[in-house]
Amino acid sequence: MSVLHRLAVAVLSAVAVAATMFVSPSAVASTGTVPENTAEVDGVVYATAQVGDRTIIGGQFTTAGGLPRSNVAAIRADGTVDPAWDPSVDGIVYAVAASDDGSKIFLGGGFTNVGGTAHARLAAVDPVSGALLTSWKTKAGNNLVRGLATSSGRLYVAGSFSRIGGQDINRLALLDQATGVVDGSFAPRPNATVRAVGVSPDGSKVYAGGPFSNIAGAARPGIAELNAATGTATAFAPTDGGVVIALDPTPDGSRVFFSSTNNRTYAYDPALSNSPAYRVRTGGDVQAIATTSDEVYIGGHFNTLPEAKVDRVALASFDPSNGVVTSWNPGANGPFGVWTITATPDSLDIGGDFTRVGGSGQRGFARFPGTP
Repeated sequence: MSVLHRLAVAVLSAVAVAATMFVSPSAVASTGTVPENTAEVDGVVYATAQVGDRTIIGGQFTTAGGLPRSNVAAIRADGTVDPAWDPSVDGIVYAVAASDDGSKIFLGGGFTNVGGTAHARLAAVDPVSGALLTSWKTKAGNNLVRGLATSSGRLYVAGSFSRIGGQDINRLALLDQATGVVDGSFAPRPNATVRAVGVSPDGSKVYAGGPFSNIAGAARPGIAELNAATGTATAFAPTDGGVVIALDPTPDGSRVFFSSTNNRTYAYDPALSNSPAYRVRTGGDVQAIATTSDEVYIGGHFNTLPEAKVDRVALASFDPSNGVVTSWNPGANGPFGVWTITATPDSLDIGGDFTRVGGSGQRGFARFPGTP
């Protein structure tokens, strides 16, 4: 069991299940404990990203921690809202990412205005004040930005847009982090929306997920591995896929996890096989995935893992090597439950439309202290 569990779980009751069903050494049902001073929001959190010692949250809300905040806020290490950071965007925020050097925080979504200035769907803001960086002018021409990922000075932008930065590049684009200039040679042109995007730890591969069936001229069932510099499809051609919702590669880059609307979360080793290493079935969609060396954390609107024969409401975790479910069982409510999970060096942060987590009232955002 990870340090996060040892620090952040409280035993509720023993359950009579076989020990072989769980990774953790004791077969107990447990729940995450959220510190009382953790900020709440009055709406939904769709995105979380760690930037230094703060967690940037984006979504659809008007207050955070009791302070006026329009759809984006910064949560400090002590769980309170940073009073100085306030970009104030006029629409939904689906994605947040930081530049490699920490000089910019990128926002993506459906907004058209940032801090009183017209700037549609994609923006860079100051990491200290949240003010719009007006020198970074790139915008998504129409429709939504759904995902952002940064690596090696590059910014990958995913969504349903058909133009970006004045160029006719749709749904997945590569930009320079410093300037916002679009790389016209990177144009995979998927035939449907890209909902999720991630980069391998070494920066050499980009993973794209969504309802598409073709990307970079190759048939791919909702998930693809692309060359990070050129956007060409690699030899990885997964046999199982679907409409992909969320994805995340492991910290060592050997495995990638993704979820689909058929209530499956797949584990693939792209360098070794086009067939999944295993799958984890849930009784509803998995909308968020965060991998660590010890565990894979999933969130969504499910209430059971039927093949493991265990109840898990909106949150669960399993062993990345074999998919065996752990005893971690905080639980969250809400129509859709959990939309985002971020593993930081000191905590596991989640966002969604929940109003309760681990049996306590906590709306929109929650933090489980410890090292995941």
